Amino acid sequence: MSALDPYSPCPCGSGEKYKWCCQKAESYVERSLRLERNGQYEAAIAALSEGLTKLPDTPWLAIRKALLLAAQDRREEAAPLVDALLEKHPNHRGARGLQVRLLLGGGKLREAVDLLQGQLEEAADGDGRSPRELIVGVGSGLFRAGFVAAAMAHLELAARGPEDEAEASEADDRVEMMRLEMLDALSGAPGASPWQKNPYQLRPRPEGLSEDAGRRFDEALGWAERGLWERASAAFELLCGEPAAARAAELNQGLCRLRLADHDGAVAAIRRGIAGAAATEDVVDLEILCQLIDPALGPDPIEEVELSWSVLDRQGLLTRLRSDRWCVERGDPGAEIEEGEDLEFSLLDRPLPEEGANQTAADVPLIAATVIVEADALKLEAFDDGRLEALADRLTAIAGPTVPPAHPKTKELGPVSRETVVLDVGCAPSANQPLKDQRRLVDELAAERLRTKWPDTPMAYLDGETPREAGRAGGHEVPLRAALLLLQSRKARGEAVDWAGLRTILGGVPEEPAIDPIDVELDKVHIGRLRYVDPHGLDDERLIDLRQRALRWGLPDVVADSAREIAARRRLLEREGFPTLQVFTDLAMKAVYEDDDREAAMAWVAKGRESIPAARRPATAASWDMLELRVRGLTGPPEEWVPELAKILTRYEGDQEGTRQVLSNLIDMGLVEVAPSPDDPGRYVADPTVLYELMSRYGPRVQAVGGAPAGGGIWTPGGGQGGGGGGVWTPGAPAADPAAEKPRIIFPG
Repeated sequence: MSALDPYSPCPCGSGEKYKWCCQKAESYVERSLRLERNGQYEAAIAALSEGLTKLPDTPWLAIRKALLLAAQDRREEAAPLVDALLEKHPNHRGARGLQVRLLLGGGKLREAVDLLQGQLEEAADGDGRSPRELIVGVGSGLFRAGFVAAAMAHLELAARGPEDEAEASEADDRVEMMRLEMLDALSGAPGASPWQKNPYQLRPRPEGLSEDAGRRFDEALGWAERGLWERASAAFELLCGEPAAARAAELNQGLCRLRLADHDGAVAAIRRGIAGAAATEDVVDLEILCQLIDPALGPDPIEEVELSWSVLDRQGLLTRLRSDRWCVERGDPGAEIEEGEDLEFSLLDRPLPEEGANQTAADVPLIAATVIVEADALKLEAFDDGRLEALADRLTAIAGPTVPPAHPKTKELGPVSRETVVLDVGCAPSANQPLKDQRRLVDELAAERLRTKWPDTPMAYLDGETPREAGRAGGHEVPLRAALLLLQSRKARGEAVDWAGLRTILGGVPEEPAIDPIDVELDKVHIGRLRYVDPHGLDDERLIDLRQRALRWGLPDVVADSAREIAARRRLLEREGFPTLQVFTDLAMKAVYEDDDREAAMAWVAKGRESIPAARRPATAASWDMLELRVRGLTGPPEEWVPELAKILTRYEGDQEGTRQVLSNLIDMGLVEVAPSPDDPGRYVADPTVLYELMSRYGPRVQAVGGAPAGGGIWTPGGGQGGGGGGVWTPGAPAADPAAEKPRIIFPG
C-alpha cells in the first residue's frame, strides 16, 4: 500500500497528482531513504540508479539522485541529471528549483538569479504562487557572497503576506523563521555599508508623460513590486528613450539591476540617471552606492601575487619566523595548533621596535605582505608594486636553510585598485602599549595616508583623474562629496583627520548639509546619514526611535550617541519597561571595546544602576552585578573577577529570578554552554564545564564550619529552592569528580 495519498501532489515537485506522476518509483525511493538514514550513501545512490534504469522517465528518482550527489559535493554529476530531466519536462518546478540550488552551491549566483526570475515570471503569468523557499535560498546565497542589496531585496520579496498566514504549514513557518533571521543578521551587520543596506525606493511616474508611456511606466513599477526585476528592467530601458521619463527610468533600471546582483549594469544605469543632476543629498547617496559596488578598478591597478617555495624543515621555519622581528604571527598565540595546520604571519616593512620604545605614527611597522606556512609549502602574498623582489629576498633570508635555494613558483591572484592599496593601513603597533594608544597611532597613520597619498591617487569614479586634479578642474562635486562622505563613514574615530583641510585640498568640496533635529522625520533619512542627526535636539519618542533604527541597521556610533543622550534623561530611564539595562550596557561595552577605558565603563554601570527607581532595583540587581562582572572580565585577569563571580553565585542562591538573570549572562559569556538534551529533544541542557574549570583554578576555597564542604548551588527549573540539585557548581560545593557524569541544567522546551 502506498505510503502517500495517490491523489496528493507528487513529491517530485511537478505539480501533478502522485498517482499519475511518480508512484511507480516509490519502492526505489523508500529503499534509498532507508540506506541514506543508515549512512550508506553509495548504496542509496545505486538504488536510485537501478530505479532509473527500469523507470527512466521518472522525475522523483532523478531529483532524489541529484540531491544525494549534491549532498556528497558531487554537483558535476548532479547537474546533468537535472538538465536531462528539464529537456524532457522543461516546466518541471521541482527540477527547476533544484537547478537553482545547484547553481547556488557551485557559486554561480548570477545564473541562479536569472533562473529564479524565470520562475517568478511564470508564477506571475500562471497561478501567482511564488517559490518563497527558493527566493529565501537565493537571498541566502547572495548574502554569503556579499551582494548586500540584492540579498536584502530577495529576503524582503519572500515576506509572507496576510493571505499566506492562514494557510501556512510547518515548513512555511521554518522558511519564514530562516528568512527573518537572515534579514536581521544582514540588516544589523556593522561590516556592511549602510549605503548598500538602505532600502532604495523606485522613482514614481514622472509628470508630463504621454498616456502610453505613463501606462508602461506604471506597469514596470508593478512588475518590480512583484520581484520581476528582469522584466521591469527591460521595460524601464525602453522608457529611457522618452525625454520626460529618461532620468527616472534610468534610475529605476539601475535599482532593478542592483536587486539582480548585476553591479555592472546597476552602476552604468544609475550614473546615467544622476548625470547632470543637481548635487542633492539623494544624488550623492546614489553615487556612494555606485562607488561601493562598482567593479571597475581604475587606471593601472596593482596585481596581487603569490610566491611559493617548498619547505624542507617546517618546524625550523616556524622557529625562525617567530624569532625574527620582521615577522608577526597572526591569530591567538596561546591557541592549540594541530599538526600541519596552516599558519599565517605578517611580513613587516621594518623590524618591530624594542619593547618599551615610544612610538609615533611614523614609527609603526606596516604590513608589507602575508606569509603562509602550509604543511609542505611557504607562500608569500604581496602586491607587485615595486617591492615584491625585496620582500621575497627578505623572507628567504629569514627562512634560511628551511627552504631550498630555488626560484619560487609565481601565481597571480588578481588585480586590486590603487585606492584600496593606499587606504590599507595594516600595521603592527607595539602590543605593550595600551589599546587606546595603539588605536590612536593607527588613526594617525590613516589620517596621514588620506592627507598625503589619497588625493594623488587616480580613481575610476573620476575617469582616471586624481581627487586633487578633479577638484581643481571643477565639475566633480558629486563624486568628491560621495568619496569624502564614504571615507568619513568608515572612520569610527575620525578625530585624527582634518576633514576641512582635506576639502580645501580638493578645491573646496562643500560639507554635507546639517540635519535639523527639530523637525526631522527619521523614516525619511537615509540610514547612512543617521549619524548626522543630533540626538540632543530630538524629543523623547524620536530619540528612542533613533536608537532602535541604529540597532536595527548596525550603526554602533549612532547607538552610542543616542544612548548617551538617553542616559541624561531621567524621565526616560524611569519609564516602566524601558530597556535601561541595555542602554547602559551599550555605553559600558563601547567604553571597553572602543575606548579601552575601564573606569568609564564602570562609571556607566554605576550610573545605570542608580538610575533605576529604588522600588524596582531588587528585580534587576543580578543583571547589573553581571554587567559589572563583564567589564571586570574584559579588562582584568581571572584572578580578579572569578572570585567576584563566586560572590554573585552565592548572593543569589535560592533567588529564582536572580539566578535566571545570572545564568542567562553566564550563557552569553560562554561560561555555560547550551545544547539539546540527549534524553529529551524538547528540552535543553546547560553544560557548566568552563565555569567549573575557572572556579577550580581561581575561585575561593570555602569550607563550612567543621571542615565539611559547604553546600550551595544555583536554582534551576525543576530544582528545589536551595538549589542542591541544580547542577551548577558554586563556591563551597564539592569538587567535581572528573570520572562522574557532568552535572546539567535542564531548561523546559
